[in-house]
Amino acid sequence: MRGPVALSLLPGLVLFGTFFLVPFAVLAVTAFAEWGGLDFTWTGAENYRRMFTDPVFFKAFGNTLFYAAASVLVQVPLGIAVGMVLALRPRGWKALRTIIFVPFVISGAAYALIFSMFYNPRSGLLNNVLGALGMPGARDWLFETATARWAVAGTFVFIIGFVVVLVMAEIASIPRELYEAASVDGATTWQQLTRITLPLLRNVIGTAILIRLLVDIGMFDLVFILTAGGPDDATATLALYAYRAYVAGQWGYANAIGSIIILIGLVLILTVRRAFRIGERTL
Repeated sequence: MRGPVALSLLPGLVLFGTFFLVPFAVLAVTAFAEWGGLDFTWTGAENYRRMFTDPVFFKAFGNTLFYAAASVLVQVPLGIAVGMVLALRPRGWKALRTIIFVPFVISGAAYALIFSMFYNPRSGLLNNVLGALGMPGARDWLFETATARWAVAGTFVFIIGFVVVLVMAEIASIPRELYEAASVDGATTWQQLTRITLPLLRNVIGTAILIRLLVDIGMFDLVFILTAGGPDDATATLALYAYRAYVAGQWGYANAIGSIIILIGLVLILTVRRAFRIGERTL
């Protein structure tokens, strides 16, 4: 059986090597070089020295952490709470689940265009609503350094459909006997949610946090369309910082930035997996 098994694995191995191992090897090598296409000059750790002395890099790093924290502290907890409520199947829960999930399937580019109109300083809905409520002073939310990061974060922290669906699917797999026994013992709905449901959601909570963190450290399209990293790099992310280097023909420097993003991703994967014991049996 070794021959047929090896043959069946061959297409997957070829695809894995072509689209992962080879690009990763190119990134790892060229991160230590000045590379712009046909030109290749080995420079050692110069790209990393340049990166760690560039204040824009630290701005982009801080903004990336800010967006990741917004997801972990707002988006994931909100999605968990809504998912637990909908799992109780209140009236209209199917329609609500669909409405909540729809924003998740909209592309980031389309979402960015919608919110660029929402935040428009002259005709945007946000300023119009605030004006109608008697709050003075229309603001350019996306292009004032005091509000830009918060405005960008506000475009995605309420897209909770993916987390809601994950939570509802996990709750559906919990044995009903646990809830029946708790009801017999006099446990209220709130006690069942907090003492049975929530502890048994450990794996899915960790998975949701990990997925959101990995998405956020690579955030690009939303920021690029909304602000292009402005004003004064107040919204720039590591992915956007790498893109700027790439379009400037500094491919080696861009790959050095990419290697830092990969390293951050590996640290997050190991940390979250250990913290939430992802993959271990709950029951």
